[in-house]
Amino acid sequence: MARQEQIACIFCGKSVIKEKIDWEKFDNWDINWIVRQIREMLPGPGRGKRGKNKNVGFPAVPSEGLSIVQMAADPAYADVVSAIKRRLLKIVKAYVEAGIIKKSELRFKKE
Repeated sequence: MARQEQIACIFCGKSVIKEKIDWEKFDNWDINWIVRQIREMLPGPGRGKRGKNKNVGFPAVPSEGLSIVQMAADPAYADVVSAIKRRLLKIVKAYVEAGIIKKSELRFKKE
């Protein structure tokens, strides 16, 4: 039986075939990254696939997206921001306990 190696996201659990992961995207992040997205549901083959026609799938509406900073400033998203923070802290603490992250790596330079 055929087998494939997949990597599960430690944050959300989504699994992706290892060979299909674009590792360069892991470094492409900043505090203004859009976390909350609004997507339009256009006609098409479903599941967000674009197919041959570019006017199908679930394209994001950039003007309606929010960064985590914007979400934190809005009380309506307090539960989401809190849940993301808790998950992030659990991951960082586990990495420290496992020796994958050193405490010295968590020190920030004062500007």
